[in-house]
Amino acid sequence: MFRSILPALAGGALLALSAPASAQINKPAPSPAASLTQAVGLTTVHVKYSRPGVKGRKIFGGLEKWGQVWRTGANACTTIQFESNAMMAGQEVPKGTYSVFTIPNENGKWTFILNKNIELWGAGGYDPAQDLFRTEVEVQKLPMLVETMTIDFEKFHSNGADLTIAWENSKVSIPIVVDSDSLVFAEIDQKIFKAEGEITGRTYFDAAMFYIEKNKDLPQAAKWLDKSIEMAPHAFWQVYQAGELAYKMGDSDKAKRCMEATMRIAKDSPQGDYGYIAKAKEFLEKMESAEEAQ
Repeated sequence: MFRSILPALAGGALLALSAPASAQINKPAPSPAASLTQAVGLTTVHVKYSRPGVKGRKIFGGLEKWGQVWRTGANACTTIQFESNAMMAGQEVPKGTYSVFTIPNENGKWTFILNKNIELWGAGGYDPAQDLFRTEVEVQKLPMLVETMTIDFEKFHSNGADLTIAWENSKVSIPIVVDSDSLVFAEIDQKIFKAEGEITGRTYFDAAMFYIEKNKDLPQAAKWLDKSIEMAPHAFWQVYQAGELAYKMGDSDKAKRCMEATMRIAKDSPQGDYGYIAKAKEFLEKMESAEEAQ
C-alpha cells in the first residue's frame, strides 16, 4: 500500500515544486507602458515608453541624480521612431528608430540624447559612442505637479512640432522639423506641371491653396482655382477662396463677383451652406467699409 502511495506523493510533490516556476501573477505595472503615434508635418513619429509616477518622492536631484544619464521613463529604454528623415533640435535624424536619454542638470538645462541602441533596459549598458547626437535644452519650471511622466507633442505647424517631456515640476521641449514644404512642392510639380494624364479639380484646388498659404506665385494659384471651379461649379467653398485671393491681389471686382456667387450657389446646396453664406456676406461688408474709408 505504501509503495503505491509513494509514487503518487512524489509526483504531486514534483508538480507542487514546479508550479511556482511556471505560474505568474498578473498585476498592474507600477510604471505602465505607453505608446504614442503622431503625425508631424508629412511624417509620422512613434514613441514607446513607460510612465513612472512621483508618488511623493523628490524626482530631479533626488531619485534622478543631477548629471547622470536617465532612461527618460522607466523599465526598457524609451524609443522614438521616425518614418522619414527629419531634423530634431537642429540635428539631422535619418529615418529609423532611436533610444531617448536625458541628463537632468541643476543649472536649468538638460542634455537631450538620441542613441542608436534600442535594446537597452533603462540606462544599463548605455554607450555614448552610440549617440546619434546630444544637445542642451532649456527646462521650463511648471507651476503644477505632473504626477505621471508624460511625453507628448505640441506647437504644431506645417513643418513640424515640439516633442515635450514633463514630470514633477519640469518640462523640456525639443523641436522636430520635417521639410514638408519641399515635399509638397515636389508633389505639385509631378501632379500638375509634369502630369501626363488627367488632372482633377481637387488637385488644382489643393495646389492653389498651398501656394496661397506659402504666398508663392499667386497668379498661378488664381489660375488653378479658376480651373477647379470650372470643373466643379457647385463647389461654393472654392468660389469663396477665389474671391479672397482676388481681393488679396487687388481685384475687387472679381472678389465681389465671387462672394455674390458663393452666396447664390450655397443657398441652393442641398447639403447646406456650411456657414459660407454668412462668411461671404461678412466679407462683402468689410469690402464696402474699406471702400468707404478711402
